Amino acid sequence: MSNTTALFILGHAGTGKSFLTSHFIRRQREHGRCWCVLDKDVVSECWSGPFLQALGQSPDDRDSPLFKAKVRDLEYASTLRVARDQLESGLNVVFPAPWSRELASSALFSCQALGLPPATRLRHVWLELPLEVRRQRIVDRADPRDAWKIAHWESYVSALKRPDAVVDGRVPVLNAGLPLDDQLAALEALLR
Repeated sequence: MSNTTALFILGHAGTGKSFLTSHFIRRQREHGRCWCVLDKDVVSECWSGPFLQALGQSPDDRDSPLFKAKVRDLEYASTLRVARDQLESGLNVVFPAPWSRELASSALFSCQALGLPPATRLRHVWLELPLEVRRQRIVDRADPRDAWKIAHWESYVSALKRPDAVVDGRVPVLNAGLPLDDQLAALEALLR
């Protein structure tokens, strides 16, 4: 299927990826355009927690070395597998998640590397907000999966960096502190 788009809404925790996605989808529906949302946390939530428990970890773990070695890539692979079917059926797909490894390896710029249909248009945007705003958002959402981040804030923050693809301009940056209508207009411009 041609003319389908995979839109990756990227950014560190607390930048508003899910929030922007939900408003983007609503706006797209108002204009008669259909999109499928594939949030990797939602795609994998039924199996990743039990899998972590079977490995002796908290089901809410999303930051430990064990999670990153045994579970993280499976969550993303599951999301991409579902996406392939949606794109092949003619639906556009939006992915709100960090996609950090795929961004670092440049796989996020290759339909082949992602296992997506070859004619898929890949679009990317990186959301940014000041660190103190992101921390407060993470605290306010009170998601058990963020407990490690809050408890180890300095360690978590010291590992964060702006991806090379953002630094070199391959991925445009969107100030997530802008009014929502401005953010949505930026996404529309990106999709043209």
